[in-house]
Amino acid sequence: MGTQFEDIYDVFLSQISDSIFLEKDSDDNLKYRYLLNSIPRFKKCRQDLSKRDSESFDEALNDEDILILGTLMVVEYLNPLIISIENLKQFMSSKDFSMTSQAAHLKQLSDIREIKRKEADKLILDYTYNNGNLGNLK
Repeated sequence: MGTQFEDIYDVFLSQISDSIFLEKDSDDNLKYRYLLNSIPRFKKCRQDLSKRDSESFDEALNDEDILILGTLMVVEYLNPLIISIENLKQFMSSKDFSMTSQAAHLKQLSDIREIKRKEADKLILDYTYNNGNLGNLK
């Protein structure tokens, strides 16, 4: 029995709080795209993530695999928030407090994305170390 994407979505959703996103994504299309974008970033997974249909992976993923994919999904979720045209318009439209506020907001989002990316990298590094064959190293 494989792993349902819903299991990974649950981990992803536990790391964000965005009611607007949840309303917009009632059909899971955005979560699905974030998951698809996350898969190539998890190259060291012991399971073959290319074996999947539109709702699940063919192979069973362990909790660590699911956590890594969920965390990578957060990074994918943050990317469009940081690079959104609305943020750029608001940032450039005025020179008063709004500009400072938008710049600070964008900086915070960038910092959060970097933290989540580093967290995912650390999870992958630990995963690779824990699941690799260290006997082959010389």
